[in-house]
Amino acid sequence: MTTEVIIIFTVGVASFVRGVSGFGAALIIMPVLSGLTSLYAAAPLVAILGLTNDTLLCFYYRRSFDWSLVAKLWLGSILGIPFGFLLLRFFSGSWMLSVLGLMITAYAIYALFSPKMPILESQRWTYGTGFLCGVLGSSYNIPGPPIILYGNSQRWSQEKFKSNLSIFFWGNAVLVVLGHVVQNRLTETVFRQYLMAVPSMLIGLFLGIALSKFFNPLVFRRVVLVILVFVGIRLLVLGLQS
Repeated sequence: MTTEVIIIFTVGVASFVRGVSGFGAALIIMPVLSGLTSLYAAAPLVAILGLTNDTLLCFYYRRSFDWSLVAKLWLGSILGIPFGFLLLRFFSGSWMLSVLGLMITAYAIYALFSPKMPILESQRWTYGTGFLCGVLGSSYNIPGPPIILYGNSQRWSQEKFKSNLSIFFWGNAVLVVLGHVVQNRLTETVFRQYLMAVPSMLIGLFLGIALSKFFNPLVFRRVVLVILVFVGIRLLVLGLQS
């Protein structure tokens, strides 16, 4: 199977997962693309794919945003994004691959057992969540874990959960893509792979949204998390071997 076919298939599956559950696309795409090419080549491609996904979902969930909450998350993310770019600049790819694998494995195992988190009432948690999302978004293109855990702690409904994540990811993705533009990472190869993957992304996303009414979201997320455990372990091993 060629690299192009793997990219198209992976993007389609990840977009389907995003349409069903409201998150998880980058957690699937980033490990696969990082293993195919490199973390530095995968990061800008995943960023612009994520921005496209987020834009479409924002339009779909535009009536349910909590603007006050999202503004605080965005502020924290703006402060965290520069730290993520510093990680890309000063740390080796093999080390970051290992960290990414360990982080994905730990998150997936933690979420798989669905611990009941306490309600985090202080606004410091909101800003701190945004900060961590900014760091992870600009370095690994996976801003999701902190805000997913935060959303679970707030007992958001499924509609509010998806809408808040969509608008936050959109704002975060805009800043991350701008960062890649400034650092000249959006190359001709990245745009070619992006255009190649757009059709499968659109099909997967809208199919996921359409079929989400017929899925049990809890069961589906657990299947995805089990897959992510194995993906994370594979990345961790690859990073240690290199």
